[in-house]
Amino acid sequence: MTKRAHKPSSGPLAPGQSGPLPRSVLERLARYQQIATRAAEDGLSHISSAHLASLVAVDPTMVRKDMAAAAIAGRPKVGYFIGDILGRLGGVLGLTERRDAILIGCGDLGSALARYAGFSRLGLRIVGIFDTDHSKVGRTVGEHLVLPMEKCKSVTHIFGAKLAILAVPARAAQGLTDSLVSLGIRGIWNFAPVDLLVPPEVIVRNENLALGLAQFLHQIRHQSLARPRP
Repeated sequence: MTKRAHKPSSGPLAPGQSGPLPRSVLERLARYQQIATRAAEDGLSHISSAHLASLVAVDPTMVRKDMAAAAIAGRPKVGYFIGDILGRLGGVLGLTERRDAILIGCGDLGSALARYAGFSRLGLRIVGIFDTDHSKVGRTVGEHLVLPMEKCKSVTHIFGAKLAILAVPARAAQGLTDSLVSLGIRGIWNFAPVDLLVPPEVIVRNENLALGLAQFLHQIRHQSLARPRP
């Protein structure tokens, strides 16, 4: 089995071109979708490119290009119909399809992820959570019963799950990843602070909290140093 370190997709995507969207575009579209969802909850029917741009911190021209690429048309002086944004972006982002996932690791982070109710609104359903620590097996976390790893194969096959959320220590991540791939998992949302080696057909999304915190604190420090003292 050929393995590679996962690297995110990059490069522009032309209108009508098939293939994965660049991460920067995906992040903007996801933010538009979240803003439109809140606007709909507030009873609004339309939203302007200028308003979206101000909230996402981009130029209105960028918003219009993103919307055009997603086949969402606006009206001058009216803006975009929120129903169009939600309907179209829901399909582009894959939020209209229900996908089943398993969660590995029931520590503090894994337990928080298991309890998060927002996944269901995004089309993700956790069908089983597992841990190698037998002291945690049998506990109830949210709506889930923690199962031993020995049950992972049967649960994965019963539900046909192709996605896994990995919230385990770095030292255990690669071995568990190898096992998950052998079970047919084709997408891994990785919260372990380590780069995973996977076959080319497996997609990995890394959420390195320590790295994110370090970048955040670095920016805060330099902003503080650059700010004139009173």
